[in-house]
Amino acid sequence: MKRLLAVSWEMPPMYGPRATQVSRALGQLAGLGWRPMAVCLAPRRGGPHWPNGAAVDPPSGVELVRVPSPEEWVAVRAAWRVAPGLRDFPDTARVWVARAALAAAGVAAAGECAGLITFAQPWSDHLVGLRVHRATGLPWVAHFSDPWADSPYATPRQRSIWRRMEEDAIREASAVVFVTDETADVVMTKYPAEWRRKTFVVPHGFDARLGGGMSRPGNRRSPMRIVYTGRFYVGARTPLPLLRALADLNARGALVGTLEVLFLGPRVDEFEREAKALGVAPLVRFGGRVPAAEAASAAAEADVLLVIDAPSHGPSAFLPSKLIDYLPFRRPIFGLTPEPGASARLLRRLGCPIAPPEDVSAIASALGALVRRWRDGTLDVGEGFDRVAAEFDMSRTARLLHDVLIRAFDEPDQH
Repeated sequence: MKRLLAVSWEMPPMYGPRATQVSRALGQLAGLGWRPMAVCLAPRRGGPHWPNGAAVDPPSGVELVRVPSPEEWVAVRAAWRVAPGLRDFPDTARVWVARAALAAAGVAAAGECAGLITFAQPWSDHLVGLRVHRATGLPWVAHFSDPWADSPYATPRQRSIWRRMEEDAIREASAVVFVTDETADVVMTKYPAEWRRKTFVVPHGFDARLGGGMSRPGNRRSPMRIVYTGRFYVGARTPLPLLRALADLNARGALVGTLEVLFLGPRVDEFEREAKALGVAPLVRFGGRVPAAEAASAAAEADVLLVIDAPSHGPSAFLPSKLIDYLPFRRPIFGLTPEPGASARLLRRLGCPIAPPEDVSAIASALGALVRRWRDGTLDVGEGFDRVAAEFDMSRTARLLHDVLIRAFDEPDQH
């Protein structure tokens, strides 16, 4: 068994997307000959990082090294409210870095580790990796997932702070992992060509046990249900164009009893007022943040699953993990996403409809087509759906990550 030192601030019982993805990946790696030991946050029970949380055992074969953080102290959180700019160096987990690096170095000193892998976000995980790599000399894989300094959600000030941090991490890492080719292109184009050779793409993976591999027959005695699980970002990624499209369709013919949309996730309820103003409140429900199991149950009961991405001036680099989490449910997925882009490319391969995220007319047209298929009893996934979805089964994506680790740890000097 190869001992693998991992750093991921977010792990269960926290149930954000990173906690889900990293715990799945490490659990699969444990079955591929690795012994993962993951340094992660020790969230205070009932505290700000334990919303509706419950004690969760780590995946089989994975050991968690939980490290408390000052970010849960009242004084620290008060300081951020007074000076919110302190959160940009690079994020609120920065105050955890020293403690986490000390714990990780202790794990490395206690026994021989094949290497180190850090999972962002938060980006502070890579600052932990940088310290541990420099202190121990362990080969290091930095898993980025999304763009860092090139994030479209970042402010100019954040980008100016983050760029040097990102460059240090990419320079010193033995390998750098992204989840899409588009993200790798966005991030790496500004760096020397030789750095690109240590870049690998390993997509998010889903847990095949969630869906059971069965398609649920549509029930046309109840409304066609569209379900979104995720969060919104005011001014960037919002449901407003979808709500306007619903208003347009509803004006042509009442949709009450025909269509309902359920939004589940942090901050989604901030758009209830807009739904009422547009006259579509009877068609939509805002459920707020719920535990992962409840979100999965709602997705399994959907007729259509919904992805909403932010508009993009160029190819969209994002492939949200919730899109991958939808796959085992075998439902049509409607993507409000830029084309070209990583999400659009996958949805086209799956045979699922897409519309530009700001094009109200295109969204309304696609929604109308979905309703017609539902009424006709032809709303289902296409023939190629299962074949494409299988590429994102966590058992396969973890094998890809395993190969990256072997290459980076066995031949660190060549990266």
